[in-house]
Order: sequence, then structure tokens, then C-alpha cells
Amino acid sequence: MESTIVTTSPELPPVVLDGNEVSQTALDSFSDATYGNVVWQTLLSKPRTCSDSMCAGIATCPSNGTLALHQHTQAEIYYVLEGSGEVEIGGVRHHVTEGSMLWIPGDAMHGVFCGPNQTLKWLYVFPEGRFEDIVYRFKAVDASKTVVILGHEGASVDIEGK
Repeated sequence: MESTIVTTSPELPPVVLDGNEVSQTALDSFSDATYGNVVWQTLLSKPRTCSDSMCAGIATCPSNGTLALHQHTQAEIYYVLEGSGEVEIGGVRHHVTEGSMLWIPGDAMHGVFCGPNQTLKWLYVFPEGRFEDIVYRFKAVDASKTVVILGHEGASVDIEGK
């Protein structure tokens, strides 16, 4: 028997960020508080890193905070680093604490909610090379509309429902 080695792309170097690089990464947030008051640091994403098939970062939801219900085409993984709170996926609320891991299917409506004595910090991972390519579609208060956020740069579009 012959073995065959198949390569699909040139070998990329690994990405290793030390604690100093992580702590110096800028925080991002939504310009419109309607989408929540969560903050995040995108750590692994083109062009900042040479990763071509995944992006990842750390998000923090403060006490009485939210990441409003939303969906995106890509599946997502959450790994809870600190704290406790609730993550709603597909209409079901899940209490999560440090060490909890969640896999969120693509296009599943989901969000994060913290009560008065809760904060939540988690690692998020997407199967996409650039975080900017994740299109967030938020569940609008007005059920006849969907609000779309394009990447993390804050461009938004209201789409009338039918």
C-alpha cells in the first residue's frame, strides 16, 4: 500500500500570543447599546494573525449586562473562563459557570445575560479566518425587522420583514 500526503495550502506558522500581547489587545464594543454592553478582544483573526480558517477572542459581559439575541451563519464555541450567567440558545436558557463549554449551531438564535451579581468572561471561536466576515443578525425589538451588523466594524442594515 502506498500512502499519499495531501496538502491543500502552504504550511502556515503557528500563532502564539503571550499574556502581554493578549492584555494589550484593544477592546471592542457595539456603538449601539441596543445590541448589548458586552466588550470583546479579537485575538486570532486575519490580517492581525496569519490564521486562515479560525478566529477567536475573549468576551466579557458585565453585571446586569447582555449580548442581545442574535444569529450568524457560522457555528460558534464558547468556553467560560470566569464567572457565571445565562446563555440562551434556540429559546432555551442555560446557566453557565467557569469551565462550561457550549457549541452553538450555525444560524441558532443566541445571546448572553448576566444578573446583578454576575459577570461572565468567555473564549469564543468561529470557523472563519477573519472576525470581520462574521455577519451578526440581531433579533430586533420590532419583530418585523432584522438588524444586521457586518463584522465588528459596526456597519448596520435594517431589513424589513415580510
